[in-house]
Amino acid sequence: MKILFVDTTTPDLVVAVVEENKVTAVTEAESQRRHSELLCGKVQEALASAHTSFADLDAYACAIGPGSFTGIRIGVATVKGYNTAVARPCIAVNCLEAIARSTQCGARGSAVIDAGNGYYFADFNGSVSPCLIPYEDVRALSAGKGEACDYLDGAVDIIRRRFAAGDFDSGFTPLYIRRSQAEENK
Repeated sequence: MKILFVDTTTPDLVVAVVEENKVTAVTEAESQRRHSELLCGKVQEALASAHTSFADLDAYACAIGPGSFTGIRIGVATVKGYNTAVARPCIAVNCLEAIARSTQCGARGSAVIDAGNGYYFADFNGSVSPCLIPYEDVRALSAGKGEACDYLDGAVDIIRRRFAAGDFDSGFTPLYIRRSQAEENK
């Protein structure tokens, strides 16, 4: 099993090649305004570090959100482009689920991601659909938090489980919880 994983949903850029017992990750912290210019180079770097090529991959995985509207679009579009060139099964990764599964983020089944403008994207033990909550919401105090570099272990867990179960997606549909900033300011 060799899977290329891309996450551009947060200010961190994460590219990883996930193998059975090894993860070769190439990360760039706090690079949000440069994701589009860095992503393809980081993919090549990760593939080279893992001594693999697109032809050797068994699947693609991509973080579909929630997160930065533009970041989600950059990651999803790039991985869809790779899949057009070298078709492979797809695994969509919900970032809130990855945080909830991460041992690094202090998650206790609930997860939040900073959505900016005084809000978090939130999911509380899968009991409600992902939603927006204000920073002041007390539920955020006990939820796991993190950027893409922090919850990579949770994403890898999801990828491995879904690949082993043959649980693939027909493609990558972005998980937008709110409209883009341009639409909100209109």
